[in-house]
Amino acid sequence: MINFHKQLSVLAAATCMALTGGCSTGVGDLPPLQSVGVTEVQLAPGDKVRIAVQDLETLSGDYIVDEAGSLSLPLISRIEVAGLSYAQMQNAIAAQLIEADVLKNPNVTVQPLELRPIYIMGEVRQPGEYAYRQGLTVFAAISMAGGYTYRAKTGEVAVTRIAGDRSTTAVATEDSVILPGDRIRVYERWF
Repeated sequence: MINFHKQLSVLAAATCMALTGGCSTGVGDLPPLQSVGVTEVQLAPGDKVRIAVQDLETLSGDYIVDEAGSLSLPLISRIEVAGLSYAQMQNAIAAQLIEADVLKNPNVTVQPLELRPIYIMGEVRQPGEYAYRQGLTVFAAISMAGGYTYRAKTGEVAVTRIAGDRSTTAVATEDSVILPGDRIRVYERWF
């Protein structure tokens, strides 16, 4: 009889471990966000930018990066910008203007107007798509989504970041910086 109760206890413990083992929060095996991706905003399809070129009104204006990751600009035609930072884009436009013999010493400025939105999913009060703002952290993004639900695992979330043609998912804390196009998933806590 004692042996039966011992076997039943072992079976119950094994069942409990198997059930809770499947209840992972989803962030346990992920690398930290800092070691995964870029920390500087890079241009991607859908971003809207303002380009200003001193002494060249025909090129100055607002542009949207097309699906191929490039811009069509007057006087210098198409320029590939996906994956470039704003400073790199300024240099690329200036180099094209010099190469096309339009200006000898161009002064180019590129500013972001509208960047790709971020997406917040999981255990937040209002999951969905939100506008990106410079310097946005995970904490601020979750606040935009109405905060955590009572079931949320707080403190750590999963962030999926697309860089070029590759996407990477990593664990992030509330202080981690979010970039345009990031997807934040807040998992449910267990027990």
